[in-house]
Amino acid sequence: MVKNNIFKHSYDKALFTYYILRRLEAGKVDSFNERLMSQKVQYFAQLFKASPCYSFSLYIRGPYSPDLAYDLFQIKKEGLRMKLDKFIPIELEKRFGCLKKFIQGKSIRQLELTATLHWLLRVARLSEVRAKKWLVEWKKASPDEIEYAFNVIKEL
Repeated sequence: MVKNNIFKHSYDKALFTYYILRRLEAGKVDSFNERLMSQKVQYFAQLFKASPCYSFSLYIRGPYSPDLAYDLFQIKKEGLRMKLDKFIPIELEKRFGCLKKFIQGKSIRQLELTATLHWLLRVARLSEVRAKKWLVEWKKASPDEIEYAFNVIKEL
């Protein structure tokens, strides 16, 4: 039996978040790329209201949640497994479907730049001009990458 107090958030919240991430082929922590993908997928899962919320701060590779990382490592450490069937309520399943469609086919770099741009615009409340400048200076984003990220954000 797993103790509730080993997670940064409640046991249920951590497990439900992990369940959502695993259904989206994320949630693993064995490699840096797996951890990065898990962070970006969770960021967007929250925007789609398909997953419980974790707080994110801006780091080198875009929005990052230390609490999410901690909880995912705890899940791995405890060896927790789950069956990845559909869940209800139907509204949450619809949100999950929209999220899955949104992230499908996007690279880690595309998710990183899009999540970072979204964070800069919506959380830091930078102007589009300042956000673009930040992406060029700090992320070395090309004009095509920036245009792509802006277009993707319009889908949200």
